[in-house]
Amino acid sequence: MGSIRKIICPCGFKSQVSVGGTMKSFREYSTFPFYCEKCGLVEVNIAKEELCCPKCNSLEVKQYGIPPISKPPVINRGSVSWDNYKADLRGHLCPSCKQLTMEFCSDGEIMFD
Repeated sequence: MGSIRKIICPCGFKSQVSVGGTMKSFREYSTFPFYCEKCGLVEVNIAKEELCCPKCNSLEVKQYGIPPISKPPVINRGSVSWDNYKADLRGHLCPSCKQLTMEFCSDGEIMFD
């Protein structure tokens, strides 16, 4: 079961991302948030063998949840996850202000299947 998460940053940046996939197609299409130097926050299809930016096809994408674009994980803090991909709710590189202040909101999550 996938989810849609709101994203906010104190600088005013707002967005949303899909995490995961549906029961019918998760083996072919499942997404997780990544950072692309050129495009910013993107949803990368992690079901593919080669991970790339869906907008510019760059292979230089970095998974949110792993330093240096995210603060180190904190035990017992909420997270966004799908399969082996995981990111804490707070402490991520904002594509707008370039600070580690972006958050995945825990409220208002929409689940889909």
